[in-house]
Amino acid sequence: MATKTKTKKAAGRPRKSGKLPVKKNHIKIPDIRIGEKVRTLRKTRGYSIQKLSDLSGVSPAGIYKIETNGMVPTVTTLVKLATALERRMSHFVEEDDGYPAFRHIRKKDRAVLSSSQEGRTEAVAERLSRGRLVSVYRTLEPGSRSKNPLVQAGGEYLIYCLKGELTVSRGDQTYRLKEGDSFHSESSGRTNLENAGRLAAKFLVVNTISPVV
Repeated sequence: MATKTKTKKAAGRPRKSGKLPVKKNHIKIPDIRIGEKVRTLRKTRGYSIQKLSDLSGVSPAGIYKIETNGMVPTVTTLVKLATALERRMSHFVEEDDGYPAFRHIRKKDRAVLSSSQEGRTEAVAERLSRGRLVSVYRTLEPGSRSKNPLVQAGGEYLIYCLKGELTVSRGDQTYRLKEGDSFHSESSGRTNLENAGRLAAKFLVVNTISPVV
């Protein structure tokens, strides 16, 4: 009678199932950059962190952490910041930079960035998508000095006098601008503006915005 011999399986060899390995699906997280958008809007409007804190009710420490990506804001906090910065909340959570490709700003629709006894500042060119330029129209009353010329570090700026006289001080040097004159400089050091004339000085300030690294 023939006996059947059992074939021993080779130890340590895995079975071949014939199935291909399953690839894991990686979810792409959108790069929304909430902190960068808050910081850009704050600087565009000439607000300090303390000023934005006063307007929004969010603590200065909280704003700093949000801007430096040290904290993700809650919905309530984001609503407060969006209201203070005059933007829809969706602006901060969209995947792209949230800025349009072009803008048409009518005189009556200009955003008033500041208004006081020393003068008035209105936005005439706001940031575009992938843009690096902003501009404001300013009025400086006679005898007034500007405490906030909206000049941002790391870029350059142009001041163009439209009407009246304007004194630009940069370091130890002083320049007097009359109607049609301009002053163009890198945004290093401090720049002060003064109106020593008898009429209100009206001028444009054009800034380039430094890219966030």
